[in-house]
Amino acid sequence: MLLAAAFLALSQAAAAPPPPAPAQHLVSRSHLFALPGGAVGYIPVSAGLHPPLLVLLHGAGHEQATMVEHFEAEADKRGLVLLAPDSRGVTWDKVLDAEAPLSVDSPLANRESHSFSRSPDAERVERAIAALGKILPVDRARTALAGFSDGATFALAMGMSRDHPFAAVIAWSPGIAIRTLNPARGRKVYISHGRTDPILKFDTTCNDIIPLVKSEGGDVTFVPFDGGHDAPPWLKDEFLDAVFGRVAGSEAGPLPEGRENGLGLGCTD
Repeated sequence: MLLAAAFLALSQAAAAPPPPAPAQHLVSRSHLFALPGGAVGYIPVSAGLHPPLLVLLHGAGHEQATMVEHFEAEADKRGLVLLAPDSRGVTWDKVLDAEAPLSVDSPLANRESHSFSRSPDAERVERAIAALGKILPVDRARTALAGFSDGATFALAMGMSRDHPFAAVIAWSPGIAIRTLNPARGRKVYISHGRTDPILKFDTTCNDIIPLVKSEGGDVTFVPFDGGHDAPPWLKDEFLDAVFGRVAGSEAGPLPEGRENGLGLGCTD
């Protein structure tokens, strides 16, 4: 198994005993492994002794294994460990709150439904990271929180929080603006959206999400693209290059001048 091979290579390189082996149950894809709470992980053979970590949040539906498989090629060429936690419900709890009908009687309840401080699903994410750390000592200083669709919405809310020490946040095609009540000002944030997305509106990202994250002090890079509800390979590499450094085999091009400033760029093309 690739997982066993990876552990053997790491132990030989360190000339030390292999990492402890907590209870692990292989999921249906034999190259992935499961963690408590439904999380799924992948450790490439190229991973070092203290590797960076990409935490991937799924869209609506429990598709954490699929999220990992979509990023295996990037993980292999970067030595990047992948972890995909699972939401307790069909999607992430704060997304469910924000999707609920607005109350006609309580403006306060409406504000709270679109605000993030802490949440049970955020704690599930942190527990998954801690469980992975018992298998392999990943580098928390080089840990990014990323998500697609509903996962992107939740990644922005949780990832901007000062209570969760992520090095960067990546959001591919988010859908709802959720305010973070204790934001980490200056945190790197990378957002993309397809101009013809038929599921989550491009204009919502331009008019609501980006201005909100900027107002919270996020250091925003926004990359619009001609396409739908997607994260094309070149775009995945573009953001991963920015967060973890460029590697051989990357399909990304350099960010166009000015795109790093984010707000408004590409929204009126």
